[in-house]
Amino acid sequence: MFLAPGQLEWRERAEPRISSPKDALVRPIAATTCDLDRLIIRGETPFRGPFAIGHECVAEVVAVGEAVTGFRAGDRVVVNWHISCGHCHHCTTRRPNACLAHQPGAMYGLPGLGDWGGMFSDLLRVVEADVALTLLPDGVDPAAAASAGDNLPFAREFTIPHLADNPGAPVLVMGGCGSIALYAVMFALAGGAARVEYRDTDRARLEIASHYGADVVEGPPPRRAGAFPIVVDASADQASLLCALRSVAPEGIVSSVGGHFGEVSMPLFEMYQRGVRFYTGRGRGGPNVAEALEWVAQGRVDPAPVVSCIAPFEEAPVVLAEGLMKPVLIRS
Repeated sequence: MFLAPGQLEWRERAEPRISSPKDALVRPIAATTCDLDRLIIRGETPFRGPFAIGHECVAEVVAVGEAVTGFRAGDRVVVNWHISCGHCHHCTTRRPNACLAHQPGAMYGLPGLGDWGGMFSDLLRVVEADVALTLLPDGVDPAAAASAGDNLPFAREFTIPHLADNPGAPVLVMGGCGSIALYAVMFALAGGAARVEYRDTDRARLEIASHYGADVVEGPPPRRAGAFPIVVDASADQASLLCALRSVAPEGIVSSVGGHFGEVSMPLFEMYQRGVRFYTGRGRGGPNVAEALEWVAQGRVDPAPVVSCIAPFEEAPVVLAEGLMKPVLIRS
C-alpha cells in the first residue's frame, strides 16, 4: 500500500476470488515500478494514499474461470495494466486503454478508478483473462520482463511503428522520468534508427543510454535541439517537452509519455508552421505486449541494463521508498 510520499507498508486485504467465468487469479512473481509509480512515491503527482500500488508484473496463474480458454494454472504471464472488456469497439480496434465498458482510465495500481488492486500484492484478480494476459516466452527472465505490461510496449509503440513509416530516421529522446526513455532508446536503435540522441541531466541514465548506443547530451534542455522526424518526450519536465516540440522536423511526430500534471503552454504557431503531430496518452498496452516480448525473446533488445536492483518481495516497502529507477521485486 502507498500511504504517503516515501511511506509504503504491507496491509492485509480480503483474498480476491474469481467472480466471473472469464476471470483469473494470478500471483505476481516479478513486479516493478512504472515511471508513474516513482513520481507517486516521491509525491510529485495528484494521487493521494492509501491505495494498492503497482501495475507492472510477470505473474504465475493460480486459477482460471471456466470460460478462460487460453491459460491454465502454472502459466507464466504478463498482465496488461489497462482494465478492458475485449469486445467493445475500442478493444477490438487495438485500443484497450480506452475501453468503452469501464470507467475511463481504469487500471491496476491507482485510486479512484475502481478497486482493481495493485501488482505488488500477493494475489491479483484479472478480469477478461484471455485478453488481459500474455504468455511469457520460454527462456525470458521474469525479472528482465517485469515491465512488459506497460513501459516496455509503451516505448516500442512510440518508436517502432514510426520507424516503419520513416525507415532509418534519427530519433530524439528527452529523458528525465525514468525507464521509458531508455527503453525508447533501446527499441529505436534495434529498429534501425540512423542515430538516437538522448538528453538528460542524470549521469546514471545517460550511461545506460550510451550503453545502448545513443549519442548522449548531458545538461538542461536547450530551446531547440535540432530537427528529428521522430521525437519521444519522456521527461516529466515542461522545458524538455517544449524542447521536444520545437525539435521535431516538418511533418514529424512528438509522442509524450506523460508525467505533466499541470498546464503547459505549447508553441502552437511554431508547430503549425512546420506541421507537427503530437500524441500523449497512456499507451495501448495489451496489443503491443506480445511484440515487445518477442523482441526480448529473440535477443533483439535487452531490458536488463535498466533494472536498478533485484530484491525479495517482502522488502517492497523499503525498496520502493528508496525511489530507485527500476527496482524489481521477485518471488521464487
